[in-house]
Amino acid sequence: MIIAAIADSAPGTGNDTTIRRIAAHFSSVGHEVRLVEASALPEALADGVGGLSFDAAIVTHAVAAGEIRRSLNIPYILVFGGTDLNEFSLDPAHLGVMTEAVAGADALVAFNDDFVLRCLALWPDTIGKLYSIPQAVDTDPSDFSLKNRLGLPDDSKVFLLPAGLRPVKDPLFLTGCVDEWHREDPRVRLVIAGVSYDGFEEILRRRCLRHSGVHYAGALNRRDLHAAMREATAVLNTSISECSPNAVLEAMHLGTPVIARDIPGNTCLVADGITGLLFHSPDEFRRQAQRLLEDRSLAATLAGNARRMIDSRHSLPAEAAAYTQLLQHMASRSVHA
Repeated sequence: MIIAAIADSAPGTGNDTTIRRIAAHFSSVGHEVRLVEASALPEALADGVGGLSFDAAIVTHAVAAGEIRRSLNIPYILVFGGTDLNEFSLDPAHLGVMTEAVAGADALVAFNDDFVLRCLALWPDTIGKLYSIPQAVDTDPSDFSLKNRLGLPDDSKVFLLPAGLRPVKDPLFLTGCVDEWHREDPRVRLVIAGVSYDGFEEILRRRCLRHSGVHYAGALNRRDLHAAMREATAVLNTSISECSPNAVLEAMHLGTPVIARDIPGNTCLVADGITGLLFHSPDEFRRQAQRLLEDRSLAATLAGNARRMIDSRHSLPAEAAAYTQLLQHMASRSVHA
């Protein structure tokens, strides 16, 4: 088959990582896959890319899928992202487009049981085409050093927050807490790394100027980000809502402890005290982070448990097999129809 993989997010973001990984699964079993920018829809699919006409598409954004639904008669798989069901579903205009996209999809994919239930609550009649496929992860660290890039002392305790700079990721949530802690213990640093949206970078840079223990590393490429995760004392997630955050999975795969905000999308991956640590407030974050600094055996235990969980539930081969089977099933149904 010739498949269009719809890239709807900036390079290095979770959605971009996800669509490229799934596209690689399809390519590995002989399908021809082309990445198509969502901004080019629907003309790119109508005209083809490089002289190709597409047999099917896969998309990780329900609003982008709505463009396919409205313009083309092409089978597609819709993979729900966190923004879809956590944020856009609350807006009537977006919900209308999403409902069209869901109705037109040949298959729907949710990463966990929480999102399966959210989808069914919104669209009960999707039960026959809704599949739960846990998100897989792979990592490939470079020889990059975040401490060297930022000029941090070797003994720095870096708490790394990989996050797009936008309100739903709440990247400023811990800045005041860490600044106070840094004044008591200069080793403690918060480093935020990610793509900026809507001028948020300027706000963060002003915060960094006021708080000597807070740093912004910009948007790191994927391999450098993995290296930064491996170098960090812990990887953080401060989001207000999530689905199955790639950064948490990647940190677990690399053996770096995770400290995450206690929200459903994170608790699907992080079991407090078992595969990571959870917090509700900045003060609770500090208590949890202090535990890691004082008890390195805890860090080793969390990292080991998390890696075993990744290997058993989030492996690349399992994800590849699930998507390949889904595509075969979808193609078979189209032939019969």
